Amino acid sequence: MKFLVGALAMAGAFIAVAHGAQVWEWALRPAEVKYAIYGGDLGDTYAPTPKNVRVAFYVRGRAAKEMFEAMGPDRKSECGIEKGGRVREKEHVACRYRPSDGYECDFGFDLRSGRSIGGSIC
Repeated sequence: MKFLVGALAMAGAFIAVAHGAQVWEWALRPAEVKYAIYGGDLGDTYAPTPKNVRVAFYVRGRAAKEMFEAMGPDRKSECGIEKGGRVREKEHVACRYRPSDGYECDFGFDLRSGRSIGGSIC
């Protein structure tokens, strides 16, 4: 019985490879990221305080493109975007594609509570 289970598992693996299935591997890759630590709210920021400290992350390039592609589908931008631009948002993560700038994503966290917050106001 063990032989049969093992043979079926091997056959499944060979079939997956034969059909072009890619092997996925956990790997940390470099990313183009900038961040800002601040107090207050986006659009009305001030120096962080021990009771009010947040971080906003801005991701660009390949990492942003991979995030954008994973999020789908596009949605209408309420902030306006250049012709050919695209927007994808899920909860507090926003990604955009602009022909002039490429891919960019933003998100943030309240560092006191750990709560996810947006990384941009528009």
